[in-house]
Amino acid sequence: MPPLRFPALVLTPPAQTDNPLSPEQKTFNRLSQQIAKARQQMSDWESAMEATRKRVLKDLLPLRDQHLQLRIQLLAQLDTISLTQKLGKADSETLSQMIARLAENLMTESSDPQLQEIHDRHGGPDAEEQAMFAEMKASMEDFFNLNPEAAGDGKGSSENPKAWTEEETPQTQSQRESQRTRPKTARQKAQEARQAEQAGQIHQSLQGVYRRLVSAVHPDREADPVIRAQKTALMQRINQAYGENDLLQLLALQHELGLMDAQAVHKLGDAHLKKYNQALKEHLATLKGKMQALQQHLAGSLGIPLFAMQSPHGLSRDIQETIQATRQAISGLRQEMKRLAQPAYLKRWIKTARRELASEDYIDDEFY
Repeated sequence: MPPLRFPALVLTPPAQTDNPLSPEQKTFNRLSQQIAKARQQMSDWESAMEATRKRVLKDLLPLRDQHLQLRIQLLAQLDTISLTQKLGKADSETLSQMIARLAENLMTESSDPQLQEIHDRHGGPDAEEQAMFAEMKASMEDFFNLNPEAAGDGKGSSENPKAWTEEETPQTQSQRESQRTRPKTARQKAQEARQAEQAGQIHQSLQGVYRRLVSAVHPDREADPVIRAQKTALMQRINQAYGENDLLQLLALQHELGLMDAQAVHKLGDAHLKKYNQALKEHLATLKGKMQALQQHLAGSLGIPLFAMQSPHGLSRDIQETIQATRQAISGLRQEMKRLAQPAYLKRWIKTARRELASEDYIDDEFY
């Protein structure tokens, strides 16, 4: 059962007076409405996340696995063609290059042992290329003094890049130590004192409301088992709100239990409301941080950029579009595998692949 949500607790001027709301009362209303909106957004994202998780597990992941297996089958089909069908030299080289590329891409997604075997057969590095790579690696180690054998006793180098940098710039460490030990300015001390005072005031405000609620509903003081169970549930909500520094929820609980009405809050002085408002600001910032963390987690799980997370409702649409696109890709792969069994289509396919490879070689020559 999801946690109960409460509407914004909004202050209104008493009917007997025409005095407008004070600035602190207006701030209380604004923060109350923003928190209510943030709670609703958080609830929507949580619901969307749960629905998305079920849809991904039920539909998307099986489809993606099916798509991956079909790509591996396509690679094996092309490998078989290269081994069994008689092709011209140019066509054979083009096919091998495409097979090597497909195998290399698939090895980043699957640990199927046949992928490495096929890749080595068509595109594994030759001895000359391996020797060139080893020579380049040794040169880089010597240049950065990272080769343990060339470093002698090792006093002048380190395998840790951070330590190596500090050896080259020893003043960096002393500068950091100087910054840590530098005495705080009067302004910094005053700011820290204000922050500590505000934190204390927020805690006192929360604690005062919490104690009033606990005193009113503590289940241990109730003899009736039915009422005791109801008060136990209320205590759980009170403790959760207090643990999350949710002043607005505590005030709403007071209002719900008849311990406070809107007029009582309205009569609070600005000095008291100022403390409440500071607590509401802190809680609003916490809610926004939790919502951003939830969105980041969801974006990472789905492999999409954070900016693409437009809304909870749009997320459901995006998942449906992804599932549909994956199904279409699976259908396309199956058709492609059938067509590749036809010699005429295979020849056209290799010709198209050759143009793609030539185009990429041209780009490499122009820009690299």
